[in-house]
Amino acid sequence: MIVEKVLESKALKIKQSPVNSNRASDLGLPCVKYHVLNRTRWQEKALHSVELQDIFDMGNEIERIFIREMQDAGIQIIEQQRAFEWKEYQITGHIDGKVLIDGVVYPFDIKSSSPYVFKSINTLNDLFHGKYGYLRKYPTQLNLYLLMGEHERGVLLFKDKNSGARKEIWMDVDYELGEETLQRAEAINKHVAEGTLPDPINDPMYCDNCPYAHICLPDQMGKEVEVDTTELASWLDRMDAIKATVDEYKELEEMVKHAVEGREKILAGDWFITGKWQERKGYDLPEEIKQKYQTISRFWRKSIKKVKGGD
Repeated sequence: MIVEKVLESKALKIKQSPVNSNRASDLGLPCVKYHVLNRTRWQEKALHSVELQDIFDMGNEIERIFIREMQDAGIQIIEQQRAFEWKEYQITGHIDGKVLIDGVVYPFDIKSSSPYVFKSINTLNDLFHGKYGYLRKYPTQLNLYLLMGEHERGVLLFKDKNSGARKEIWMDVDYELGEETLQRAEAINKHVAEGTLPDPINDPMYCDNCPYAHICLPDQMGKEVEVDTTELASWLDRMDAIKATVDEYKELEEMVKHAVEGREKILAGDWFITGKWQERKGYDLPEEIKQKYQTISRFWRKSIKKVKGGD
């Protein structure tokens, strides 16, 4: 009953709340329609799962741990959780804090990450062009705080949720990124004021897990959709329920792959790993020969999206 009661308590935290401004933490998402819906139809936003609430709560705990570690190291932290507002663009947010180093103040924001993501991000370029769209939000958010606070430089601090390892990515104020973000805010505000909706971005990186997909997708389905009444929906529900476990397995598999590559014999705890390089033959044929032997085969390419909210 202990775990069940904890889960019930977590579930009570999951609820919709009004959104009356453009949140700095979200403006890195490029879909203007998402932001307009977030301002005007927040009541219809699909609620996230208890598992995702656990991730949010863990992130808050890691932030507190990281700040305490910094303070224990003698680093001076000021203006923790200070609120910001840029009225002209209806932008609001709050920053984790600022560090005082050699008389200079630098805003910082703390982010927790899975081991695989933690290993893959080392530069701003990794955040802007990485595998996951949500990573783009981090430098955009920090850049807004730099602009609003008239700072020249800030830092993103990352902590691995598994190992506790840390890394920092410094960022100079980016006026071009700032202009792009402010233009997005202006477009959002215009649609909100006029009661209009822009076109969706139609990018799987953002659309597949969008909490407003159930509003956007019906427009794309058309009238000839086939309604399935077999067990297909239950299979998909089960796939969705175990997705987090599968994703974690894939992340660990990728980490192990990189860790053992080039090492012939390893003893790690109860695990003995061996490996060796192998060669695969390939043939670099001229294009005219490739065309001569070209064949065409058919395959069914599928795209599965959840169109209703809920756990």
